[in-house]
Amino acid sequence: MAIESFHFQKLTMATAKNSIQRRLPDSVIDKGLEESLPIGVQKSYFMLSDAEREILNIALEKYRPGQVEPVSVGGRKALKPALRLATNYRLVIEEVKGSEAVTSYTRWVDAVQVRGTENQEIYLALSPRFEHVWLDLKKQLPEYLAEKPTRIRLRSRYSLRLYNWAKRYVTVGSKRISLERLRKVLGLESVRDAAGNLIQEAPLPVWANLRQRALDTAIAEINRKTDLKISLEELGRSSHRRITTLTFDIKVQPIPNGNEKPQKPRLGIER
Repeated sequence: MAIESFHFQKLTMATAKNSIQRRLPDSVIDKGLEESLPIGVQKSYFMLSDAEREILNIALEKYRPGQVEPVSVGGRKALKPALRLATNYRLVIEEVKGSEAVTSYTRWVDAVQVRGTENQEIYLALSPRFEHVWLDLKKQLPEYLAEKPTRIRLRSRYSLRLYNWAKRYVTVGSKRISLERLRKVLGLESVRDAAGNLIQEAPLPVWANLRQRALDTAIAEINRKTDLKISLEELGRSSHRRITTLTFDIKVQPIPNGNEKPQKPRLGIER
């Protein structure tokens, strides 16, 4: 009886926890990597090869606040991936500074140094202008990568944002979200400064454009390349026939090879 009572209490606690989570607003639950790191940084990171990511991870692990000197990342074999980090992969860092929206285009590495002659060592220099980005990566990536497949190669910023959001609800299987909240998930909300003043109007204001250019594209790429399969089950409309809510079906699937021909996502009956 004691064992049965223990299991009952454990089940009751789990049910209560799940119930509380479902009642919490998305703004409370949806805290993750995308809250502190520009989506352009995440996108570029996941597109790195294994060798390039390994070299970058070594540099980030050794990086310290106020770092100005280059950091050692290994011997001669680290040179080629280090050079690719300095030339091939552009980062897009979008920030609000004061009353302006600022977009910075930069590289992972400011400079690559080769020290020595016979036993050469490779050093990387990271730009001090983006110290907050490197420190956030250093702090959050290990835990984040433990929860997400490392083979993701999502090229659309909308895909990456939608994947980050959907991953939190895969155990529930279905999630309803308001159109306003979906805009925030996809990064399509208006931009405001700290005082609440409008800096930039929301892109893709028309639902048909948002669905075609952002949502459908994101669903198709996620289904083709990741461990999630997402479909749009239902569209909720107001009395004026405007879209107000969306319901997504979210399931786990084996990770596809990513080379299959893209298919239009299965969308449920619009109601």
